[in-house]
Amino acid sequence: MKNKIGIFDSGVGGLTVLKSLSDKYKCIDYIYIGDNKYCPYGDKTKEELLNYAKRIVNYFIEKGISIIVIACNTSCSQTLDELKQIYKNITFIGVIDSTIDVFLKSKKNNVLVIGTSATINSNIYESKIKEKNNNIKVTNLATPKLVPLIENMEMTKEALNEYLNPYNDIDSIILACTHYKLIEKEIDKNIKVINSSDSIVNTIKNYIIESTTGSVKIYTTGNIIKFNKICKMIMNKEADYLDL
Repeated sequence: MKNKIGIFDSGVGGLTVLKSLSDKYKCIDYIYIGDNKYCPYGDKTKEELLNYAKRIVNYFIEKGISIIVIACNTSCSQTLDELKQIYKNITFIGVIDSTIDVFLKSKKNNVLVIGTSATINSNIYESKIKEKNNNIKVTNLATPKLVPLIENMEMTKEALNEYLNPYNDIDSIILACTHYKLIEKEIDKNIKVINSSDSIVNTIKNYIIESTTGSVKIYTTGNIIKFNKICKMIMNKEADYLDL
């Protein structure tokens, strides 16, 4: 049986998830969709996010895909439960639970969670962490400037420092947005950094079937030229335009 996995995000951030997975599991046929047409997701309503996700999921189903990775913390926090109810024959894998599992293994107890406004306002990271360990101090911080800067390949250092400088007592940071792995090296603080791109690798292994060499197809629903500037940097290949 052939492995087929669909992955989607609001833009280029989820390519970091695709990179981690495709480097580890080369026997899978991957289809990635960066939904740049509606990027950023962080300022959209729950209803809008669900509509965006449904059209992508329907496309994956047409392609014979039954395992879908939501490589977007915003979409996970707002739509994952609803998608599971709507598409009962599809296996949805979100980045949030796997990220929290990696964080808990770090044994840190004073964490700053940074992400889009939608993710932070959902309080999903704090509530899920507290369910596992109520003694951990969790501070939530919306960082809405970062995704547009990353998508446009603009300088993020000043904005990142502006956000992080007030937090001097933390021992860890959760990058609750897959875009943020692209700027992880710009974090100066000498603390543990957990990104939500690499953590998904251990979760996916439960769905892998040994098979022949796989393939990678990448699409964007938005500006193909802008998307490919980053796509070539991360994946060493170009995406195609997808009209969804």
